[in-house]
Amino acid sequence: MSGNAQRNRKGFARRHAQLLRTLHAAGLLIVLALWPSSSRAEGTADLENHILGIGNCPPWNPQSLEVCKHSLEKVVTSLAPRVDAGPDNTHQLINEGASAAALKRKATELASRLGPSDRLIIYANVPLGKDDTDPATDQSGYVLELWSGQRPETAGQAISEGTWISTSAFAAMIHTIPAAEVILILDTNNSHAVNLHLLDGHSVDLKGRPEALVSSSGSGQVANYSADRTISLFAKHLALALQATDGSMQDVIAEAVKGTRQAAIPICANLKETGSEERIDATDCNQVPEIQDPADVLGRTMLIPLPETQVN
Repeated sequence: MSGNAQRNRKGFARRHAQLLRTLHAAGLLIVLALWPSSSRAEGTADLENHILGIGNCPPWNPQSLEVCKHSLEKVVTSLAPRVDAGPDNTHQLINEGASAAALKRKATELASRLGPSDRLIIYANVPLGKDDTDPATDQSGYVLELWSGQRPETAGQAISEGTWISTSAFAAMIHTIPAAEVILILDTNNSHAVNLHLLDGHSVDLKGRPEALVSSSGSGQVANYSADRTISLFAKHLALALQATDGSMQDVIAEAVKGTRQAAIPICANLKETGSEERIDATDCNQVPEIQDPADVLGRTMLIPLPETQVN
């Protein structure tokens, strides 16, 4: 065999071996891309985050309209950049804009936009009332007191006229939005009335959808305002945690719970000392927020890292 023939044969062999190595590497990449790792199989690693903020201090409420507006804007502006929710994915309904009709329209819009590649985070700062006309059970008889110029005579009348929304109807509304995951942060007194049993067991249900509920106060507790009464206490500490805590939503919520619990102690002591009329009946002002997250939605919702100078 001539020298040229030997060189050509060796060159062909090298090129063939290189081609096989390239194909092998490409095959491995394809397998890895399709391999059902835990995050990929759960479909949560690349979910697109959307925020719905609802803030309402109706004119007949003891608190100024600015309190709910401040609470909502503070939380949403702190949350949006951490979950990469731009203006198109951030929705705010504030005071006059937080009517029952406006909420229904927004839910309809989100139901047409969101799907299995989306996560919906709801922050609602609204008064929660008791519907005395409804049979009293742990899962019904509560209403979201949305915007109205005057306080309705009864909750039942407000529901029938479409001014307020029952917690059951609110749960149904959430379940018409086909997002892959939902996080509901309810910042109001007695916020345990909207609970995971209501969400999971509702007749309008997305079976198996992971959902998390964060309540700003526990059963029978009042949701306090900050000492200067410019913002809800939980909103203040949730915003602070978002601005100073790295990791996941679970890490942020845990810090917000701790901050709220500690800050409520002197506020509650002062309310008891002054005998404030705000303490209706035997409502407990020692505020301890609660987390219900059986599917670890909060733990899987990773936040954009803070600049190193901001991390605790």
